[in-house]
Amino acid sequence: MEFNSSLVREKFVISASNKLDSDDDVIALSNRMVVALVSDRTAERETFVVRAQNMHSCVRFAAMIVKEFQESGPIMVRRRKFYWQDLWKEVIRGYERDWNPNIWGVVYHKGRVVFEEGEHHPFLDVIEQCDVAQQGEYNQSIKFAEEAFRKAGKDVTIEYDSNVALVVAFKETEAKCGVILRSANRTTTFNFTAKPKKSSVPVRISQSLTVSAAFLEGIQLAFQAGMYNKKRAYKMIEKYTDEDRKGQRAVERVGSLNRAINKYETLYDVTYRPERPNFSQAIADAEVVAHTILAPQIQEMIAAGELDESEWIE
Repeated sequence: MEFNSSLVREKFVISASNKLDSDDDVIALSNRMVVALVSDRTAERETFVVRAQNMHSCVRFAAMIVKEFQESGPIMVRRRKFYWQDLWKEVIRGYERDWNPNIWGVVYHKGRVVFEEGEHHPFLDVIEQCDVAQQGEYNQSIKFAEEAFRKAGKDVTIEYDSNVALVVAFKETEAKCGVILRSANRTTTFNFTAKPKKSSVPVRISQSLTVSAAFLEGIQLAFQAGMYNKKRAYKMIEKYTDEDRKGQRAVERVGSLNRAINKYETLYDVTYRPERPNFSQAIADAEVVAHTILAPQIQEMIAAGELDESEWIE
Protein backbone atom coordinates (compact mmCIF):
# COMPACT_ATOMS: atom_id res chain seq x y z
CA MET A 1 0.00 0.00 0.00
CA GLU A 2 1.29 3.43 -0.88
CA PHE A 3 1.03 6.10 1.77
CA ASN A 4 1.97 9.78 1.91
CA SER A 5 1.50 12.23 4.73
CA SER A 6 3.12 14.93 6.82
CA LEU A 7 3.12 15.98 10.45
CA VAL A 8 2.31 19.65 10.93
CA ARG A 9 2.72 21.70 14.09
CA GLU A 10 -0.07 24.26 14.25
CA LYS A 11 -0.93 27.40 16.17
CA PHE A 12 -4.25 29.20 15.87
CA VAL A 13 -4.79 32.62 17.44
CA ILE A 14 -8.46 33.62 17.60
CA SER A 15 -9.09 37.28 18.42
CA ALA A 16 -12.07 39.59 18.32
CA SER A 17 -11.85 41.79 15.22
CA ASN A 18 -12.90 44.94 17.10
CA LYS A 19 -10.45 44.59 20.03
CA LEU A 20 -6.88 45.80 20.32
CA ASP A 21 -6.00 43.99 23.56
CA SER A 22 -4.19 40.75 22.75
CA ASP A 23 -4.71 39.48 26.30
CA ASP A 24 -8.17 38.33 25.25
CA ASP A 25 -6.84 36.23 22.38
CA VAL A 26 -7.58 32.51 22.39
CA ILE A 27 -4.69 30.24 21.40
CA ALA A 28 -5.14 26.66 20.16
CA LEU A 29 -2.05 24.49 19.69
CA SER A 30 -1.93 21.09 18.03
CA ASN A 31 0.06 18.58 16.01
CA ARG A 32 -1.87 17.22 13.02
CA MET A 33 -1.41 14.28 10.67
CA VAL A 34 -3.75 13.07 7.94
CA VAL A 35 -3.99 9.29 7.57
CA ALA A 36 -5.45 8.47 4.14
CA LEU A 37 -5.73 4.71 3.65
CA VAL A 38 -6.72 2.47 0.74
CA SER A 39 -7.14 -1.28 1.14
CA ASP A 40 -4.96 -3.21 -1.32
CA ARG A 41 -7.49 -6.05 -1.18
CA THR A 42 -10.86 -4.34 -1.48
CA ALA A 43 -9.88 -0.81 -2.62
CA GLU A 44 -11.97 0.58 0.25
CA ARG A 45 -10.85 3.99 1.47
CA GLU A 46 -10.78 5.62 4.87
CA THR A 47 -9.26 8.92 5.89
CA PHE A 48 -8.61 9.91 9.48
CA VAL A 49 -7.12 13.04 10.96
CA VAL A 50 -5.00 12.54 14.07
CA ARG A 51 -4.25 15.37 16.46
CA ALA A 52 -2.23 15.16 19.66
CA GLN A 53 -0.50 17.29 22.25
CA ASN A 54 3.00 16.36 21.13
CA MET A 55 4.58 15.32 17.85
CA HIS A 56 5.68 11.79 18.65
CA SER A 57 2.32 10.76 20.10
CA CYS A 58 0.57 12.07 16.99
CA VAL A 59 2.82 10.06 14.66
CA ARG A 60 2.66 6.98 16.87
CA PHE A 61 -1.15 7.11 16.91
CA ALA A 62 -1.14 7.40 13.11
CA ALA A 63 1.14 4.36 12.95
CA MET A 64 -1.25 2.34 15.09
CA ILE A 65 -4.18 3.24 12.83
CA VAL A 66 -2.24 2.23 9.71
CA LYS A 67 -1.26 -1.07 11.32
CA GLU A 68 -4.86 -1.82 12.34
CA PHE A 69 -6.16 -0.98 8.86
CA GLN A 70 -3.58 -3.11 7.08
CA GLU A 71 -4.01 -6.11 9.33
CA SER A 72 -7.77 -6.12 9.82
CA GLY A 73 -9.25 -3.90 7.10
CA PRO A 74 -11.32 -0.69 7.21
CA ILE A 75 -12.27 0.42 10.70
CA MET A 76 -15.47 2.46 10.42
CA VAL A 77 -17.52 -0.22 8.62
CA ARG A 78 -16.93 -3.00 11.10
CA ARG A 79 -19.94 -4.66 12.65
CA ARG A 80 -18.32 -4.94 16.04
CA LYS A 81 -17.49 -1.82 18.02
CA PHE A 82 -13.90 -0.74 17.54
CA TYR A 83 -12.11 0.20 20.73
CA TRP A 84 -9.95 3.21 19.91
CA GLN A 85 -8.92 3.33 23.55
CA ASP A 86 -6.84 0.18 23.06
CA LEU A 87 -4.72 1.92 20.42
CA TRP A 88 -4.31 5.02 22.54
CA LYS A 89 -3.15 3.02 25.56
CA GLU A 90 -0.44 1.50 23.39
CA VAL A 91 0.59 4.94 22.12
CA ILE A 92 1.12 6.46 25.57
CA ARG A 93 2.15 3.45 27.63
CA GLY A 94 5.23 3.88 29.76
CA TYR A 95 6.88 7.27 30.04
CA GLU A 96 4.10 9.33 28.45
CA ARG A 97 1.39 7.79 30.61
CA ASP A 98 3.40 8.10 33.83
CA TRP A 99 4.94 11.55 33.43
CA ASN A 100 2.79 13.62 31.09
CA PRO A 101 -0.53 14.41 32.82
CA ASN A 102 -1.51 16.82 30.03
CA ILE A 103 -1.27 14.32 27.18
CA TRP A 104 -4.25 14.31 24.85
CA GLY A 105 -5.19 12.79 21.52
CA VAL A 106 -8.16 12.95 19.17
CA VAL A 107 -9.13 11.20 15.93
CA TYR A 108 -11.53 12.63 13.34
CA HIS A 109 -13.38 10.87 10.54
CA LYS A 110 -15.25 13.05 8.06
CA GLY A 111 -14.92 15.96 10.46
CA ARG A 112 -16.50 14.09 13.35
CA VAL A 113 -14.68 13.11 16.54
CA VAL A 114 -14.53 9.31 16.76
CA PHE A 115 -12.08 9.21 19.66
CA GLU A 116 -10.80 11.69 22.21
CA GLU A 117 -8.79 11.38 25.38
CA GLY A 118 -7.56 14.26 27.51
CA GLU A 119 -8.46 17.89 26.91
CA HIS A 120 -7.97 19.37 23.45
CA HIS A 121 -9.09 22.83 22.39
CA PRO A 122 -12.66 22.74 21.00
CA PHE A 123 -11.65 25.11 18.19
CA LEU A 124 -9.79 22.20 16.59
CA ASP A 125 -13.14 20.44 16.15
CA VAL A 126 -14.47 23.50 14.32
CA ILE A 127 -11.50 23.53 11.95
CA GLU A 128 -11.95 19.84 11.10
CA GLN A 129 -15.64 20.40 10.35
CA CYS A 130 -14.69 23.34 8.12
CA ASP A 131 -12.09 21.21 6.35
CA VAL A 132 -14.76 18.68 5.42
CA ALA A 133 -17.07 21.48 4.26
CA GLN A 134 -14.24 22.74 2.05
CA GLN A 135 -13.70 19.20 0.71
CA GLY A 136 -10.16 18.92 1.95
CA GLU A 137 -9.01 22.42 0.96
CA TYR A 138 -7.45 22.91 4.37
CA ASN A 139 -5.99 26.34 3.69
CA GLN A 140 -9.49 27.64 2.98
CA SER A 141 -10.87 26.23 6.23
CA ILE A 142 -9.70 29.20 8.29
CA LYS A 143 -11.65 31.72 6.21
CA PHE A 144 -14.61 29.38 6.29
CA ALA A 145 -14.36 29.21 10.09
CA GLU A 146 -14.23 33.02 10.36
CA GLU A 147 -17.39 33.22 8.26
CA ALA A 148 -19.08 30.59 10.41
CA PHE A 149 -18.29 32.61 13.54
CA ARG A 150 -19.70 35.76 11.93
CA LYS A 151 -22.95 33.99 11.12
CA ALA A 152 -23.08 32.96 14.76
CA GLY A 153 -22.73 36.60 15.81
CA LYS A 154 -19.01 36.54 16.64
CA ASP A 155 -16.74 38.71 14.53
CA VAL A 156 -13.28 37.14 14.90
CA THR A 157 -9.95 37.04 13.12
CA ILE A 158 -8.00 33.81 13.01
CA GLU A 159 -4.24 33.88 12.59
CA TYR A 160 -2.62 30.62 11.55
CA ASP A 161 1.00 29.56 11.89
CA SER A 162 2.39 26.14 11.03
CA ASN A 163 5.59 24.28 10.33
CA VAL A 164 6.25 20.79 9.04
CA ALA A 165 8.02 18.37 11.39
CA LEU A 166 7.86 15.19 9.32
CA VAL A 167 7.24 14.21 5.70
CA VAL A 168 6.71 10.56 4.79
CA ALA A 169 6.31 8.74 1.47
CA PHE A 170 5.90 4.97 1.26
CA LYS A 171 5.87 2.47 -1.54
CA GLU A 172 5.94 -1.28 -1.19
CA THR A 173 9.66 -1.37 -1.88
CA GLU A 174 10.75 1.77 -0.10
CA ALA A 175 10.08 4.19 2.75
CA LYS A 176 11.28 7.78 2.68
CA CYS A 177 11.04 9.99 5.75
CA GLY A 178 12.21 13.55 6.21
CA VAL A 179 12.46 14.66 9.83
CA ILE A 180 12.94 18.19 11.17
CA LEU A 181 14.43 18.04 14.67
CA ARG A 182 14.65 20.96 17.07
CA SER A 183 17.29 20.20 19.66
CA ALA A 184 18.75 22.23 22.52
CA ASN A 185 20.79 24.60 20.36
CA ARG A 186 19.88 24.06 16.72
CA THR A 187 17.35 22.78 14.20
CA THR A 188 18.45 19.79 12.15
CA THR A 189 16.82 18.27 9.11
CA PHE A 190 17.67 14.77 8.00
CA ASN A 191 16.20 12.10 5.75
CA PHE A 192 16.24 8.36 5.98
CA THR A 193 15.35 5.80 3.37
CA ALA A 194 14.52 2.18 4.19
CA LYS A 195 14.49 -0.69 1.71
CA PRO A 196 13.89 -4.39 2.33
CA LYS A 197 16.95 -6.60 2.70
CA LYS A 198 14.99 -9.33 0.96
CA SER A 199 12.73 -8.51 -1.95
CA SER A 200 9.94 -10.64 -0.46
CA VAL A 201 9.78 -8.56 2.73
CA PRO A 202 8.04 -5.20 2.23
CA VAL A 203 8.80 -2.14 4.30
CA ARG A 204 6.05 -1.79 6.88
CA ILE A 205 4.52 1.67 7.07
CA SER A 206 3.66 1.41 10.75
CA GLN A 207 7.24 0.48 11.70
CA SER A 208 8.71 3.37 9.74
CA LEU A 209 6.25 5.85 11.28
CA THR A 210 7.06 4.51 14.73
CA VAL A 211 10.78 4.98 14.11
CA SER A 212 10.12 8.54 12.93
CA ALA A 213 8.27 9.11 16.20
CA ALA A 214 11.26 7.68 18.08
CA PHE A 215 13.57 10.28 16.53
CA LEU A 216 11.16 13.11 17.38
CA GLU A 217 10.71 11.92 20.96
CA GLY A 218 14.39 11.10 21.45
CA ILE A 219 15.56 14.62 20.66
CA GLN A 220 12.86 16.12 22.86
CA LEU A 221 13.75 13.88 25.79
CA ALA A 222 17.47 14.39 25.24
CA PHE A 223 17.04 17.99 26.35
CA GLN A 224 15.21 16.89 29.50
CA ALA A 225 17.88 14.26 30.16
CA GLY A 226 20.67 16.82 29.74
CA MET A 227 18.99 19.24 32.12
CA TYR A 228 18.47 16.44 34.64
CA ASN A 229 22.11 15.35 34.46
CA LYS A 230 23.32 18.87 35.22
CA LYS A 231 20.85 19.41 38.05
CA ARG A 232 21.87 16.12 39.61
CA ALA A 233 25.56 16.95 39.25
CA TYR A 234 25.04 20.23 41.12
CA LYS A 235 22.87 18.61 43.80
CA MET A 236 19.78 20.53 42.74
CA ILE A 237 17.58 17.43 42.79
CA GLU A 238 16.83 15.34 45.85
CA LYS A 239 17.11 11.60 45.37
CA TYR A 240 13.89 9.61 45.10
CA THR A 241 11.73 12.68 44.47
CA ASP A 242 9.34 12.81 41.50
CA GLU A 243 11.78 15.08 39.66
CA ASP A 244 14.56 12.57 40.23
CA ARG A 245 12.47 9.63 39.06
CA LYS A 246 11.20 11.51 36.03
CA GLY A 247 14.74 12.48 35.05
CA GLN A 248 16.00 8.92 35.39
CA ARG A 249 13.09 7.65 33.31
CA ALA A 250 13.85 10.23 30.61
CA VAL A 251 17.45 8.98 30.38
CA GLU A 252 16.23 5.36 30.25
CA ARG A 253 13.59 6.23 27.65
CA VAL A 254 16.19 7.77 25.33
CA GLY A 255 18.15 4.52 25.53
CA SER A 256 15.04 2.49 24.77
CA LEU A 257 14.22 4.64 21.73
CA ASN A 258 17.78 4.24 20.47
CA ARG A 259 17.50 0.46 20.73
CA ALA A 260 14.22 0.52 18.80
CA ILE A 261 15.89 2.43 15.97
CA ASN A 262 18.80 -0.02 16.00
CA LYS A 263 16.36 -2.91 15.66
CA TYR A 264 14.69 -1.21 12.68
CA GLU A 265 18.09 -0.96 11.04
CA THR A 266 18.58 -4.72 11.38
CA LEU A 267 15.31 -5.35 9.52
CA TYR A 268 15.90 -3.00 6.58
CA ASP A 269 18.69 -1.36 4.64
CA VAL A 270 18.53 2.15 6.08
CA THR A 271 20.49 5.10 4.74
CA TYR A 272 20.65 8.58 6.28
CA ARG A 273 21.34 11.97 4.76
CA PRO A 274 23.28 13.72 6.08
CA GLU A 275 23.69 11.41 9.09
CA ARG A 276 21.67 9.74 11.79
CA PRO A 277 21.11 11.99 14.84
CA ASN A 278 23.20 10.97 17.83
CA PHE A 279 21.11 10.98 21.01
CA SER A 280 24.20 10.91 23.25
CA GLN A 281 25.49 14.04 21.53
CA ALA A 282 22.06 15.65 21.85
CA ILE A 283 22.17 15.04 25.61
CA ALA A 284 25.68 16.51 25.78
CA ASP A 285 24.50 19.59 23.84
CA ALA A 286 21.58 19.94 26.23
CA GLU A 287 23.97 19.82 29.20
CA VAL A 288 25.88 22.77 27.77
CA VAL A 289 22.66 24.74 27.44
CA ALA A 290 21.55 23.65 30.92
CA HIS A 291 24.89 24.90 32.30
CA THR A 292 23.98 28.42 31.11
CA ILE A 293 20.34 28.26 32.18
CA LEU A 294 21.20 27.09 35.69
CA ALA A 295 24.04 29.57 36.26
CA PRO A 296 22.01 32.11 38.31
CA GLN A 297 20.65 29.40 40.60
CA ILE A 298 24.13 27.91 41.03
CA GLN A 299 25.56 31.27 42.08
CA GLU A 300 22.80 31.63 44.68
CA MET A 301 23.59 28.17 46.04
CA ILE A 302 27.31 29.02 46.28
CA ALA A 303 26.50 32.27 48.09
CA ALA A 304 24.30 30.38 50.54
CA GLY A 305 27.01 27.76 51.14
CA GLU A 306 24.89 24.99 49.63
CA LEU A 307 27.48 24.23 46.94
CA ASP A 308 31.25 24.37 46.92
CA GLU A 309 32.51 26.86 44.34
CA SER A 310 35.12 24.30 43.20
CA GLU A 311 32.27 22.13 41.91
CA TRP A 312 31.10 24.91 39.58
CA ILE A 313 33.00 25.75 36.43
CA GLU A 314 32.13 28.94 34.59
